[in-house]
Amino acid sequence: MEAALKAQNSTALPNHGEGTVVAGLPMPRFNRILVEPITGACGAEIAGVDLRQPLDDETRQEIMKAFEHFLVIVFRNQDLTIDQHKAFSDLFGPRMELPQAPTYGGQNDMQEVRREAFEPSTVVPSFEHFHTDSPFLEEPPKCIVMRALEVPKFGGDTAFSNGYMVYESLSEGLRKLLDGLDVVYSGRDIWERNERLPPEKRLRLRETHGFSEHELENIHPAVRIHPETGRKALFATTSYFRRFVGWNDEDSRALVNYLQSLAQHLHFHCRVKWKKDTLIVWDNRFLLHRGVHDYRMERRHLIRTTVRGERPLGPRDLASLGLSAEKETQTP
Repeated sequence: MEAALKAQNSTALPNHGEGTVVAGLPMPRFNRILVEPITGACGAEIAGVDLRQPLDDETRQEIMKAFEHFLVIVFRNQDLTIDQHKAFSDLFGPRMELPQAPTYGGQNDMQEVRREAFEPSTVVPSFEHFHTDSPFLEEPPKCIVMRALEVPKFGGDTAFSNGYMVYESLSEGLRKLLDGLDVVYSGRDIWERNERLPPEKRLRLRETHGFSEHELENIHPAVRIHPETGRKALFATTSYFRRFVGWNDEDSRALVNYLQSLAQHLHFHCRVKWKKDTLIVWDNRFLLHRGVHDYRMERRHLIRTTVRGERPLGPRDLASLGLSAEKETQTP
């Protein structure tokens, strides 16, 4: 590892000082990896690591620490085989399949995001707003590990919004309201709605899957807490949203649209430019993301693994975790 750091010393990004406030909290200390924050809200580039090689325990621990703090971590120039991609993904947890995402290479535990040159943006199963992936599942994904195979010369970035900071920006009254709300998320009608669209506007979806109708709809808290720190993040977005439990559709839509508008604010964001063999890991629990469809004449092809998460916990679960509302992490 020391040799790798020394070899990259002339181009590697320097570590920022321990304690610098990034992503709403003081930045931890890193000894084995080189870290540079992308913005003050979230995201960091990591250098000095070759993911094709076995990682020692301390390096793995620091990568996980960076993931937990920055929510999205970026590795450049990682020319990985499929097996190497999967092996790195497994550091974050077991892989899972998704009912709607097209698979890659016939492997259910790998997905692809592909748009050919001159294809309409609608073929990509994405959204023109910030969202979290597959919140309708009982255990939505923990994180996504995505690598670029082919990208346009410009455009096609992925943007991220920090759900912790969105929640922490709300008034006390609105936070208390959301703390007690649950959301119905449903993916049952994804395919039916797609079939109703004109052929040229249909999403590129997975054609068959093994999920039942029951598995495609679940109720989750509108505010999600970190199971170890108790820090709260917004977990209510318009993607797959049906309603707040106990609310009618009109009132539900009005509130979720307002919350969605807050996630658009630039001071919660980072934006990552893809290059060939860029690998990004992002936290799907506490971070929102969206693709930017500002390219057309070139192919964009990304592959990903999806790491299985746990059933989301809300503020009402704090006591059972031995945490209190007063103990939750606060923004400095």
